[in-house]
Amino acid sequence: MTDTVAPSKPFAIGRMSATERAMGRYMRDEGGHTPAVPAGSTEPAATSVPAPADASLIAPSDSHAPTRPDGLPETYWDEATGVVKPEAYTRLAELEAQIAAKAEGVPETPDAYVLELPEPVVGLDGKPVAFDAEDPLVKALLPAFHEAGVPQAAFAKILQAYAATEVAAAAAEQEVATAYVAAEQTKLGANHKERTAALHGQVVAAIGAESAEALRMQMRSADGVLALEQLVSKIQGPAMSAAPAKTPATPDIATRLYG
Repeated sequence: MTDTVAPSKPFAIGRMSATERAMGRYMRDEGGHTPAVPAGSTEPAATSVPAPADASLIAPSDSHAPTRPDGLPETYWDEATGVVKPEAYTRLAELEAQIAAKAEGVPETPDAYVLELPEPVVGLDGKPVAFDAEDPLVKALLPAFHEAGVPQAAFAKILQAYAATEVAAAAAEQEVATAYVAAEQTKLGANHKERTAALHGQVVAAIGAESAEALRMQMRSADGVLALEQLVSKIQGPAMSAAPAKTPATPDIATRLYG
């Protein structure tokens, strides 16, 4: 026979704390004690029932509230309604159209660019400027243009501007060089043209036309002309101050020096 402990007084509901009620302890006797568990029984005296949550104590959650997408400018986001503004889609369509138009004229490969100018640019030599596809600079730049998505039309305009700039720079350098030579010729006197022409003829007669060409740049300055005049004078004999109009027929420099 199983022994049981019977309560001396009937059990009552409600004589317990809120914590105990939350734990499911609904039965207590008049003395405030929980009912005894029958001997040998494995079941609890009372079933634990979770207390319902008090909605007033739970803060409202905004975890599901719409948030502005990453990368979307604040200008195109409506914070009040949590939606993307219509003008954002309009702007997106404009950008897509621009990208499509830009990519329309891009060659398939870097070496597919055509190295032609929309309008010819004439160089200082009187010939149109042309670009060589084998030029190391061209080979280095074409992949960069292709990667940047530069279309053929824009590429041709870049070539046009580059050619015009290079020709203008060369013309400016030539102008400076011409002014320098004119100033140096003034130092040589009024007969500077005849003087330098005769000197060049003497140098050609002494060392040959090919070697004399290497010294032509020395005749751009007054000091260079004077130095060459002294050198030729020591080798050939006649003074250069009154140079002959024609180049004298003299033996080559080796014959004059060594007999």
